[in-house]
Amino acid sequence: MGFPKLRVEKALAATGHQDVQLASDWLLNHCNDPTLDQHIPREYILYAVAVGPLGEALDEFWNQSLARCGRNGAHTLLPHVTLCQFFPVPDSKVEDITQALQATSDICSKDAPESITLERYSSPNFIGLFIEDSHAEYMRKFTQEFATQAFKHGGNKVEPHKKQLHLTLAYQFHAVHHDMLAELSDKIDINATARWEFRLYSRDPRSGKAEVLRVLYAHTPRADDELELVPDDYVFLPSNEVHNSSDGWFKGTSYLTGCQGVFPGNYTEKAPESDTWTVHRSIPLTRSRGGGPDVNLNQKVPTPPPPEGADEAGSIRYKNTAGLLTSEKDHQYDNIVRLQKMSQMRATINNGPVAKPEVTAEVSLPDPAPVDPVPKKPRRIYVIRHAERVDISFGQQWIQHCFDSSGKYQRKNLNMPKRVPHRTGSPGTFNRDSPITEMGQFQARLTGDAMKESGVRIAHVFSSPALRCVQTAHALIKGLDSAAPNVKIHIDTSIYEWLAWSRGVLPKWMTLAELTKFNLNVDPTYKELIKSTDLNLQESCQMYYKRSDAFVKHILKEYPEGDIVIVGHASSLDGCTRCLQGLSARQAVEFSKIVQKVPYCGAVTIEEYADLSIWDLVQPPFATLTHAPNGRFDWRIMQQ
Repeated sequence: MGFPKLRVEKALAATGHQDVQLASDWLLNHCNDPTLDQHIPREYILYAVAVGPLGEALDEFWNQSLARCGRNGAHTLLPHVTLCQFFPVPDSKVEDITQALQATSDICSKDAPESITLERYSSPNFIGLFIEDSHAEYMRKFTQEFATQAFKHGGNKVEPHKKQLHLTLAYQFHAVHHDMLAELSDKIDINATARWEFRLYSRDPRSGKAEVLRVLYAHTPRADDELELVPDDYVFLPSNEVHNSSDGWFKGTSYLTGCQGVFPGNYTEKAPESDTWTVHRSIPLTRSRGGGPDVNLNQKVPTPPPPEGADEAGSIRYKNTAGLLTSEKDHQYDNIVRLQKMSQMRATINNGPVAKPEVTAEVSLPDPAPVDPVPKKPRRIYVIRHAERVDISFGQQWIQHCFDSSGKYQRKNLNMPKRVPHRTGSPGTFNRDSPITEMGQFQARLTGDAMKESGVRIAHVFSSPALRCVQTAHALIKGLDSAAPNVKIHIDTSIYEWLAWSRGVLPKWMTLAELTKFNLNVDPTYKELIKSTDLNLQESCQMYYKRSDAFVKHILKEYPEGDIVIVGHASSLDGCTRCLQGLSARQAVEFSKIVQKVPYCGAVTIEEYADLSIWDLVQPPFATLTHAPNGRFDWRIMQQ
């Protein structure tokens, strides 16, 4: 299937050059869009945005102010600092503008501040946070350089924002709401930990001249001029339409399809315009005091035909997990700034209990309250990729070679499993749900043993429903032995890999009864967060991150004590940790590059700093596993 170049460029621009499948889906959805073949460039803008605890506080203010005082002008956009005016970029030059942002970061990042200082400001018709002068100056310098690079790379003209840089909390509100809004804004801890980033957004130019509505209820057209409404779609409603309608029906444009038509207004609600925007690039604004290792994401690892990043994509050729320990060189966030509090806490831990004072006279003193002189050890989550797969080591034809016509399994290589489980649909169901090899069993046990030797103690183990993950978790627990006493495997569909790599078909996973019968140590009483029927086969990369993050936050709430192991896929190492750190989801292309670098039993460790309300990637306490490939040997070569 082919598309005209103009349409392809338009689809890629609308989806942020994230993924070919997303662009294809966009084209199919917009096949009846009257502007599909018109040269109408999208409009771009550069924002500075806070994430982490400060970002969450700003979001909470946004929600609370809406709930208590109703909508004001600030509710049309996400909390941000505007750095330039909207500027048009032809769809054919989108990559030029993202390269310009990359080049700007290369030039300016060495001068980046470690934090951003905010100052409160309130007037009768405006409440906001102003950027401290020196930090505002850096943002201006960055934006001016971006304007220079944008013109250099593609002739794109960017006009930097000339007003005092600020983050608007509320404006265009009724006077009676001022005191309540001011009270809510005072609750924002402007000194809270934050990671700031530059974000390049684009919007459909139709949204800039319209009111954006979110669809609440489905509507099936009954006439040719009616617009189909799909829940969670958005509708662009031209400003003049609000006043022209006398019957509650309006004429608008669907964000999802680009189609126009009339629709019942009471099936929608007002929504932030920025909900319909596309993120093209996120670049660190603030820098860390301690950087991680430099990693070159452009250094590709050879992969066979399957989708990049999928577990099938050349697992034995993946080298290391360094790509997850991001660095400024890659324009990703380094590990969070270590504040003085953490140094003091670690010092207390290292120094041990405080000595008991010596009493030289008999004095009647009250018994001291029991005190634990050693602070509680930070909680950790270990996310581990599954061990070596049979189908990757021997190819999909292993099923034909190892199962006879009656379905009986015969081991044809020492690295093949000694036995395989009985399951519904066998042996065909192994095609999409492969077991691990004998070497995989050894990899997992060795990893568990290394964790035990390094002092790791595990209270809970969660696994993807994929057989390779459950077997890895089982062998890992064997290696942990006494370091994971009485621990059973909680199987949760939420952990399964990004569905874009499933090619539209889910595996038929083994049931809990079948896994138990195969002597895998699963917990039949565990209630998983979502079921396979809840999965969306059209899942975007951002949706995958949301699914993974929702699962991690769920288990942290349900299991508040003890360290956790999550055994998943190569994608799980970033999917289960990135949003927990307060970072935005990666774009699909970058995500695939990262995932390709995760080897079998590759592991990352994320640690909680409860007093700072943050989680951060840290060096795993156990060594990584590396071994060379061992090709199949044919003894007949000695006869030659």
